[in-house]
Amino acid sequence: MKPNPRVLLIEDDRNIATGLQKAMRANGYEVAVQARGDDGLAQALAESYDVVITDLKLPGTDGLDLVRQLHQAKPKLPIILITAHGTTETAIEATKWGAFDYVPKPFEVEELLDLTGRALESSRLMSEPVEMGD
Repeated sequence: MKPNPRVLLIEDDRNIATGLQKAMRANGYEVAVQARGDDGLAQALAESYDVVITDLKLPGTDGLDLVRQLHQAKPKLPIILITAHGTTETAIEATKWGAFDYVPKPFEVEELLDLTGRALESSRLMSEPVEMGD
């Protein structure tokens, strides 16, 4: 039996974190939550996750810096950035530094669940060996 996908949610708004954690668990995800960027980064580096979802504005380390550092250490780990303070420039910057995608707040939980599923599929495809024909 395949284990549930592991998600690290880094979000300092307790209501958003709790709501997302419940929705993701109801959809078969194992979810760990951190409220600070620096704590989330340390946990993501120390443990194995299938997807990281992080807010942009966080105490400790902000989301863009977290994306940059985590992508350097684990380039195949999909990172989804969520924010209420987003601009087109921020979205471009986030994807340039390695974010899988960018979701502006407010967002629909279903939208984030769908995006998380796509990130998992992308990660799975990137980690599977590719057979080359002769």
